[in-house]
Amino acid sequence: MEAAKGPAAVTKPRLPPGFRFRPTDEELVVHYLRRRALASPLPAAVDIPDVRILAHDPSDLLPPGWSEQERYFFTCKEAKYVKGRRANRATGAGYWKATGKEKPVAVAVPARGGGQAAAQAVLVGMKRSLVFYRGKPPTGSKTDWVMHEYRLAGAGLAPCRLRAAGAEASRPAEGWVLCRVLRKKGSASANAAAAAAEASPADQGSDGEAEDAGEAEEEGGAEAGARTFIDFFARADADAAGRRQEQQQQGQRRASSPVVSSSCLTDASHEQHGREQETTSRGA
Repeated sequence: MEAAKGPAAVTKPRLPPGFRFRPTDEELVVHYLRRRALASPLPAAVDIPDVRILAHDPSDLLPPGWSEQERYFFTCKEAKYVKGRRANRATGAGYWKATGKEKPVAVAVPARGGGQAAAQAVLVGMKRSLVFYRGKPPTGSKTDWVMHEYRLAGAGLAPCRLRAAGAEASRPAEGWVLCRVLRKKGSASANAAAAAAEASPADQGSDGEAEDAGEAEEEGGAEAGARTFIDFFARADADAAGRRQEQQQQGQRRASSPVVSSSCLTDASHEQHGREQETTSRGA
């Protein structure tokens, strides 16, 4: 692999205006990665440079002035240890950390003598997602830089293993990988969210005051309700019930109190009149 002067120095894709390079995972593995591993020419007007990913910062791989939101590179995997198969992910400013498991990349191949319905999936590669962390593991700080790494596998790797050993024997064909470097789409929204979070304490304070006031009203219970709310219909019903109860009590008192009959009054008046006549006659 020839050493490149730098990712920014590589010429931009020569696609016609209005065209965008948006290949699928299957197309990246079959039409681009396998061609590079076999040293075959790539399709016309496609520029995927050979770059040692670990020698560059993500901001150098995708500079601010780049017209696309993502960029593709070919590179060879580097072993972390001399006698080992674990890949090296460390760079000068940080490291790439794998997230999740590898996902298979398969193509549909029609079965012999069958139609499209009888097509079967054939494994041609594997896809892995990585996130860039600044610093040293395991205390690095996570960034919004993401890389998708494609490698050959299964039927996609078979032609490479049949290739005769040559000048690139030190760089086996299965060591080639295709990397797609991009920045998370939510990075701009994340900055907006951070700006909103800085201005949120005042808003949260007003909301908090409203919530505290609501809680105070709830804690006030019946006292707060008695001071602030009057149920006129309930009061009218209570007054009517009170009047009915008072009338009943008055009726009960009248029924229980002694009643002086009119006959007694008449007898008493006749007795008094008789006494007055007797006194008059004695005086005469």
